[in-house]
Amino acid sequence: MDRIRAITFDAFGTIVDTGRDVLIQIADRVVSDHLPAVDAARFLDRWDHYFFAIDHNPFLTLAEATEVSLERAFEEFGVDAEPEPYVEALQREWLRAKAYPEVPAVLEALEGIPLAVVSNADDAMLREILARNRLEFDTVVTSEACRSYKPAARIFEAALRELAVGAGDVLHAGDSLEADVGGAQRLGMATAWVNRTREAVRPGGPTPDLVVSDLSGLLPALGRAGRA
Repeated sequence: MDRIRAITFDAFGTIVDTGRDVLIQIADRVVSDHLPAVDAARFLDRWDHYFFAIDHNPFLTLAEATEVSLERAFEEFGVDAEPEPYVEALQREWLRAKAYPEVPAVLEALEGIPLAVVSNADDAMLREILARNRLEFDTVVTSEACRSYKPAARIFEAALRELAVGAGDVLHAGDSLEADVGGAQRLGMATAWVNRTREAVRPGGPTPDLVVSDLSGLLPALGRAGRA
């Protein structure tokens, strides 16, 4: 990876830990309030189904898509309630997200390399999370700002323009094989899969150039030393 001139990072699950337990927590609140006979994981599975089925035409922000998908899950389960309080609670939990322990030292070790965040996120929320964790990047590119979600090319292309580099000179690191690895590879970017849960690569799916269990694994590949 001696050609790498810039690095882009996914946010959630890569540099900050939002954890699926936050979603389970909100799903558990829903079933406790309205569906005591339903398992929270089952409800979350259907909520996920509606969230990922949204075609975003017209574009919906993350907050809007979360609310619309929860409303559709409510309709399926016959819940007569407004989704807004649960979405607001979820966003409050997301705002408390903390950086993974190795992240500050990794960013310090990468000083001098242009760094960007490329995230499926709402702009103000992500910037607040980064500020709370005292994480600084040369640019932050969100789906809300680009009106596009990974793995679509537009959000990656915006980051390349901001960094003023070509796709072949950039490494993208993220925890999603489809959204991060697949999306970046289609533009010709090098990719690192941040596989914190040690999942197996799915046959026929995107194959990353590098697999790391956390971001400190990037440093040897980039010829950088650090405290991470």
